[in-house]
Amino acid sequence: MFMFRRRRTALAKRLWKARVRRDNEARCAEKTSSASAAAAQSPVAAAASSLPSAHPSSPIESDERQFRNALFKRLDDRQLETLLRAVDTGGVDAAECVAVRPFLFADPAVICCRLWRWPDLKTVEQLKSTPSCQSAKQPDMVCCNPYHWSRRCEIERPPPPYSRFVKEKLKPEDRAPSECSWDSNDDELRGSFSTDGDEKQNEQEWCKVAYWELSQRVGRLFPVETKSVNVFWNVPLGTGLSLAALTQHHFSPAQGPPESVLRNRTKIGQGLALSREEDGVWAYNLSDWPMFVNSPTLDDPDSKSYLVFRVPSGHCLNIFTGNPHGDRIRYSNGVRVGPVDPNAVRISFAKGWGPKYSRQEITSCPTWIEVLLDPCR
Repeated sequence: MFMFRRRRTALAKRLWKARVRRDNEARCAEKTSSASAAAAQSPVAAAASSLPSAHPSSPIESDERQFRNALFKRLDDRQLETLLRAVDTGGVDAAECVAVRPFLFADPAVICCRLWRWPDLKTVEQLKSTPSCQSAKQPDMVCCNPYHWSRRCEIERPPPPYSRFVKEKLKPEDRAPSECSWDSNDDELRGSFSTDGDEKQNEQEWCKVAYWELSQRVGRLFPVETKSVNVFWNVPLGTGLSLAALTQHHFSPAQGPPESVLRNRTKIGQGLALSREEDGVWAYNLSDWPMFVNSPTLDDPDSKSYLVFRVPSGHCLNIFTGNPHGDRIRYSNGVRVGPVDPNAVRISFAKGWGPKYSRQEITSCPTWIEVLLDPCR
């Protein structure tokens, strides 16, 4: 009995150390940024900013301690081990749920996510369970695995378009296949990058996924029939679409992919999860890097350019509601371009494009996918 008690105590201590380690890393990052800012200040201001300050215990910290003690008492040894694996691996090994009954004094999901992922999290409305979480099917239980939760992305309006020179125009080879220039008398609507309007959708499929590296598509279209699918690089024991497997069967040029592509492949990691839900299609960013999304249903009807939205690591976004704003004609530097398939969503890993970046086109991004939703044109 004493041996089992020591084991539980050791697991609880390791979980709390993981929380302390996260706090220390955050403080180091804050000190680094403060030191950089202080270097630009006057000596007096820099000295003042370096003085220690008191940080009184807040009600939130008190709730965390109370919840931590209550949680560790309710979880059995197996659940503690599952939670520790998820925290230690950063979500790589987080397949199992850690379900408990709700607490009267705090929301278990909020406190767990605040402890091990997002210290600034405030309410449960900011969270959304990932497709891998099975506790959502049990209304009287709450999952305490912080990596079974994703933070809802707050969409911000992108800034004005970036341009190194006012009159700079895009090179033809940098333009996306479905965004090439039109002749003034050409009113034909282009299809998606991958299908170009020629392929038909299987009734059992709700989407197809195409993987691209710069302007070259890699491998075949991946049909999706399940409610959700993971798209990742090469995760051990991962189920879904392995982009690494697609590159192995891809006949690339003798010189191999560019260095930018090789570097960006390492950033895909666990990638993302696509999930078809009642209110639309959601994308969950499971990687350690942000992803960037362009969708017809997120576009601003009054914008002259396509809008691209940044989704940070661990966040999620409703990328398609089924009500696109139509096949509108867009302009880039006065050149008539587009449109793309109104049922296609484009997602770039780690690298952004569009109004905020020097990469004006999706085909300038090293690694990205196109999600062809029903109906594919």
